[in-house]
Amino acid sequence: MLKISLTHAFRHLFKHRFFSSLNIFGLALGLSATLWLVLFLKNELTFDQHHPNHDRAYRISHIMSAPGVEFNTAYSASELPPMLMEEFPEIESFARFVNVGETEITRDNEKFTQDQVFYTDQGAFDIFNIDLVAGNSAEALSSPGSVIIAKSVNDRLFGNRLGLNETLKIDGQQLQVTGIFKDLSENSHFQFKVLMAGIRDRGFAMVDGVFNSEVLWNADCLNYVLFSEGFSEDNFRKKFEAFNEKYYMPFGNQIQGNHVLRLQRLADIHYDQTPIDDDFAKGNPTNLIVFSAIGLSILLLACINYINLATSQAGLRAKEIGIRKVLGSNINALRLSLILESLIQVVFAYLLSIAAVWALIEHSPFQNWLGVNFSFTLFQNPELLGLSLIVVLATGIISGLYPAIYIAKIRPVKALKGTWVAGKGGNMLRKSLVLMQFVISIGVLTATLLMKDQISFLQQKNMGFDQDQILLVNMRDSVAQANFKVLKNKLEQSPAIEGVTTSNFVPVEGIGQMVFRVEKNGKMEQQEFKYIHGGADYLTTLGIELADGRFYDKNLNSGNQQFVINQTAAKLLGWNDPIGKKMGFFHQEEPGQVIGVLKDFNFFSLHNPIEPLVIVFNPNPGRHMIVRFNQNSEPQTIAAIEEVWNEAVPNYPLDYRFLNQSLKAQYESDATQNKLIGFMTALCIVISLIGLTGLTAFNVNQKRKEIGIRKVLGAMSTQIVSLIYSSTLKLILLAGLIALPLTYLVMQSWYANFEYRTSLNIGLMVLGVIMAVILTFVLVGSLVLNTARKNPTESLRHE
Repeated sequence: MLKISLTHAFRHLFKHRFFSSLNIFGLALGLSATLWLVLFLKNELTFDQHHPNHDRAYRISHIMSAPGVEFNTAYSASELPPMLMEEFPEIESFARFVNVGETEITRDNEKFTQDQVFYTDQGAFDIFNIDLVAGNSAEALSSPGSVIIAKSVNDRLFGNRLGLNETLKIDGQQLQVTGIFKDLSENSHFQFKVLMAGIRDRGFAMVDGVFNSEVLWNADCLNYVLFSEGFSEDNFRKKFEAFNEKYYMPFGNQIQGNHVLRLQRLADIHYDQTPIDDDFAKGNPTNLIVFSAIGLSILLLACINYINLATSQAGLRAKEIGIRKVLGSNINALRLSLILESLIQVVFAYLLSIAAVWALIEHSPFQNWLGVNFSFTLFQNPELLGLSLIVVLATGIISGLYPAIYIAKIRPVKALKGTWVAGKGGNMLRKSLVLMQFVISIGVLTATLLMKDQISFLQQKNMGFDQDQILLVNMRDSVAQANFKVLKNKLEQSPAIEGVTTSNFVPVEGIGQMVFRVEKNGKMEQQEFKYIHGGADYLTTLGIELADGRFYDKNLNSGNQQFVINQTAAKLLGWNDPIGKKMGFFHQEEPGQVIGVLKDFNFFSLHNPIEPLVIVFNPNPGRHMIVRFNQNSEPQTIAAIEEVWNEAVPNYPLDYRFLNQSLKAQYESDATQNKLIGFMTALCIVISLIGLTGLTAFNVNQKRKEIGIRKVLGAMSTQIVSLIYSSTLKLILLAGLIALPLTYLVMQSWYANFEYRTSLNIGLMVLGVIMAVILTFVLVGSLVLNTARKNPTESLRHE
């Protein structure tokens, strides 16, 4: 019976090649989107799970609070892990990571700039999957003066050969390369390229032989610990209370503060939604839900196409079904044959989708354009392959089940007489399914337009400082910093350059955080602020405006007697007249005073509100040289900087970037999300149009006689198009009425992720419906018009 069913299935598919091709192409698009999304979600949901000990490895984080101060941070004191390991036997190993930042690597007098450079411990091998291609993991970081580098760094420094045992100068030290490791997987929350052995001791940890409790409140690194098998997090927390009281609270009691330890399991860090200071990109679970929903919608659209085309062809198959029933086929055999047709088409579509997704991931720029990076691992992952096969089977059954039930019920007597016609139920189902397609397509299209509008708003909004014509030069090298005045004086002589300043911090890229003491309620109280180091030219170079008072004088030589705050800080402190108010650093005996108030500006991305800020004067050069240049003079500016730089700092490579590029990078995740949803939207529309093409072609073929008669009676082609398109137009408008309120609710939730957001653009929502109307009109109109223009005798002579 199976052989006969397969024979009938292939015969029917070959006979109706046009509709079969439409079905297979539509299903292939749906399965391709689903398969790509499964691989994408697998990559996202397995963040850090490739590390062998991810279930026992934890990052130590803290909530430190005091009056006016609260830090929720993943950074902690480098002294903490050895103390914990000594007190708690359940801790097997630990690894500390002190960030060196972007630094210079020297090899044979040739200099390279490298980021993701850290000091660490030998225990890093216990926490992370550091796969050495050269060297011994048991001792690669056990001795001071050792360094291990990523394969990509090795290739930059040494070309095709491995640089094991070579000597490098990093961070002012001569180090020996003791290991070369494969670059970390992209789905690791923590990325490093260079690891140097040894964490430097901090001198103030012990005072006169007594442990200084304050040191634990001064974070300087990321700390990870590895617990033993069978470890209980609850038991550890209870035991930690005594440790907390002994070591943290002596200083905590002095400042009326409190300390709470947080343990973050390695595999949970990327999607931990608790606000925390850790400088790592976070995953957004909402995005995964949205992507999954759209992926399932695309697959559903493909299934709807199949159901619509299969049921609409019931009239053509009525005689076939009647004959097969007369010849003895029972209804179950017919249903099996029809479901097999569906499964065969889905299998063909699945094979096409595998080839398409493989090419998309491995041999196209699609993922670079989208901003994601993962490999095609379908056949290396049995669970994933099994899941995809289940999806294929489910798709085939869902697509074929209703047509099988519907078509197999055709009565043979009516079928053989040629009097069988589809009932109202079948027509209503098809209209309902088409309506659902339009609801999904219009909803996703409208959401994409609104998201693009919000991202454009963020990129164009005035943040309170000049984003364009600002160039940032890396000044981390001590020689470059020593020559800053020479660089500044010579650069300011160039007509293309308007201003030059220096700082350790640049808006959006990096902002400090510090506790100050301020005049409040008649006494000096502690208060946490964000802070920026800035020279006397900082405001004019970046175009930041003063609201009151003045900024720092060029002749100032100390940064602890005068302070400039922003308007938000003044509001927080309740200062109606901030000028002259007392303010100082936490340990400063004699406070200084506030001399100026800045107009509020966004020094973080527009996802975040403006926070209280202090600009602290720093007479010493910082890590960045900030250059403001004239409009349309970018080439001249770069040429001037290169000339002056090569004269003043000849042995250090010039490394620069533009501030607006850094600002744009703040919204990369939003742009990626918008691109992905935009791509899925296009797929939704294409699949819907494929289904509409098949359905319209079939309906037009069925109405060929009616069209011929209307032409004979004098109807114009445009009138025939309007008549047949009118039913489709009604469905689109109804779909718009359903989709727009749903889209509105979804987008309101998405807008909540932004502190600053544009108003919901009703015009764009209406535009989504108009675009759907135009696309379907062009498609339906062209198919109907092609038939309507034919000589009516062609359709009537066979009747």
